[in-house]
Order: sequence, then structure tokens, then C-alpha cells
Amino acid sequence: MNLHHHSRLKRGLLALAATAVLTGCATTENTLGDADRLLADREAAKQLPTANLSSYATSLSRFGRMLDVYKDGDPVVYMQTRSILDATNLSNPLVGSEIPGDITEMVRTAVNRIGARIVYVPYHPDYLISQAQLGAKFGVTMPDFLITGALTEFDRALSGAGRSNSATVDFGRGRGETALGADVKRTAILSALALDLNLVSFSTQQMVPRIQASNVIKVLNFTAEDNASLGFYGDSFGFKLEGRYLQGRHSAIRTLVDLSVLELMGKATNTPYWRCIPNGVPDPVVVDNMRASFEGLTPELKIGLVQVMLRKYGQNVEVNQKLDEPTRNAIRTIYAARYPQVGESVDVLTWQGFEPLFFGVPMPWDLPPTAQATQAVPAKAGS
Repeated sequence: MNLHHHSRLKRGLLALAATAVLTGCATTENTLGDADRLLADREAAKQLPTANLSSYATSLSRFGRMLDVYKDGDPVVYMQTRSILDATNLSNPLVGSEIPGDITEMVRTAVNRIGARIVYVPYHPDYLISQAQLGAKFGVTMPDFLITGALTEFDRALSGAGRSNSATVDFGRGRGETALGADVKRTAILSALALDLNLVSFSTQQMVPRIQASNVIKVLNFTAEDNASLGFYGDSFGFKLEGRYLQGRHSAIRTLVDLSVLELMGKATNTPYWRCIPNGVPDPVVVDNMRASFEGLTPELKIGLVQVMLRKYGQNVEVNQKLDEPTRNAIRTIYAARYPQVGESVDVLTWQGFEPLFFGVPMPWDLPPTAQATQAVPAKAGS
């Protein structure tokens, strides 16, 4: 018994020693060292903040540079917003607060991103009153336009689809019997969010006709599931991989806001804003407004406008409202280099002749003239 007891004690001591070696001596110093290494690893892997930019943030900045070219010398446009809220009531906590209830700040950020030609005028009367009581004096800037609107649609699970593939293979007999199995599933569900914005004249408090933006964006909910199993004579093991992607609704709404503000300001200033968007399509509202304005001018004013456009192309012509020889030479040079599809005998006093000159003013992000000349005729409005 003593020998047996001694043997058991010896084996126990050996097990404890092995455990101590494997665990690396659970001392205070080792524990603190592990904590330091864990902190360093997690800090190195930590994601840093990034700029919250939508797909159209660059387009808004480009539009500001476009206004510097098209509206050189024009007065600054001052903007203000009403509260842009959720009209679907899905921001209510009782239904899960699925979308934000107030996106006014997103609209303000989008307007302010454009640049110095369009200035946002904040409206904070409580702050101004409290500061005035302390003796502060302010110069009041009245806006030219108000932006009104709301989140008008949220159609959850508008459409959905799923696919599943599975396979099982059995081979071998007796103790060598083996079974292989695999299962792949994919599910996609699309929802839709819509935003409506309108422009109101501040002085008359009337909506500006045809100056509005109504855009919709699809939001994806995607699920992936992969399963695999391996079995030997009744005993099996397997693994399962699951993944899910839910497109951020707040991010989708910011994208909607940036695009809608770009469209609204482009229509309000009669500027070809679609050139700021990759593969943009001409807006029929801007095209119709410019056509009506151009056709309502006298021949002298038309020539003067043509000369102003030629100067934006880098042609050093005098704006004298006369179709003189320097102006004719500049027209031939520009149209031969950029718009050969129009023909040599272009009449710039007609809208058909003037339209490409107006909408094609060179921008820093455009293709070089040689590449533009090889492209097809520009798409017509509304295409």
C-alpha cells in the first residue's frame, strides 16, 4: 500500500509539474506581461476614424468648381432649410427606430460642401436671442431659397430571392464507409428608401416650379451560409460558416441627400450638374430652361453670350456683341476640336448650335479634347 500510495503521489507531482510548464507559470508578472501584449495587439488592430463621404461627395465639390466657371461674377446664393424629417413614421421607437427621424443636418452638410457660391444661412433664433441679451450684435442675412422635404418612402423587403445547393457522396463499405456532404445557401432581400426635396422662394414663400429632387435607393440585406460534413462509419464531424451584410440605412440616406441636393442646386442655378456625376444624363428641366432663356434673347445678346462662353474655353475674344472675325475664328477652332459632329457650318445663334458650346465648357475632370472628339454625339435631354 505504501508503495502504491507513493507511486500515485509521484504521478500527481509529475502532472502538476507538467501543468505548470504548459501554462507558463501563472505568476503576477507573466499575467501583467500578457495583458500588455494583448493591449498592444488590440490597439494595433483598432480601426481609426475615416471621413464620412458618400459616393456623391466628390460630385458636390465638383459642382462648386463648376459654379465658379459658369457663375463667375454672379451674386452668391443664400440657402436655408426647414426641418427635413421622416414622413414614414418608421423612426418612431415603437416600431424600432429603423431610420433617422431628422436628416436636416445631413442636408446642411451637403449644401455647405458645394463651396462659396452657395452659402448656407443657419437658423437658430434661441441662440441669437440669448447672445443679444449679452450685448452681441449681428448682421442678419436673409436667404434666397428654402429647402423643404422629407423621407417619404421606406418599403421593407420589397423583393427577395434565395438559392441553395447541396450534395452528398457515400463511398466505401464496412469500416471504410465514408460520407461527404456540402450545403450552400444564399439569400438577398432588397428594401427601398426615398427622399423628396423641394425649393421655396424665401421672399414669396412659393415653391419654385419644377425645381425638385425625388430619388430612391435600394438597401441590401444579404445572408450567406456554408455547411460541410465528413463521416466515417457512423461517426461524423462538420463545420458551418455564416455571414451577413446589412447595408447601412443611415449611409444610404446620406447618399440620397447628397445626390438630391446636387440635383436641386443644379436645377436652381441652371447649371449642367450631371457632368459632375460619372455617366450622368442631361436633366430635361435644365435643358428646357436654358433653351427658353436663350431663344428669348436678342441676336446681339446671343452673340455676347457666345463670346462669354468662348472665353471660358480659353479663347481671348472681346465681348462686344458683334460676330466679328476673331469671334468666328474662335468658334471654328472650338467646334473643330471638341464638337466635329456638329459640322463646320454651325449657327451659334440657334439653340442647336449653341447647346454643345454651353453644356460642354471644359472642366478639370473632363477628358482631353482629342478623346472627346472620338466619342459619340452627346445624349439628348431625357434619354
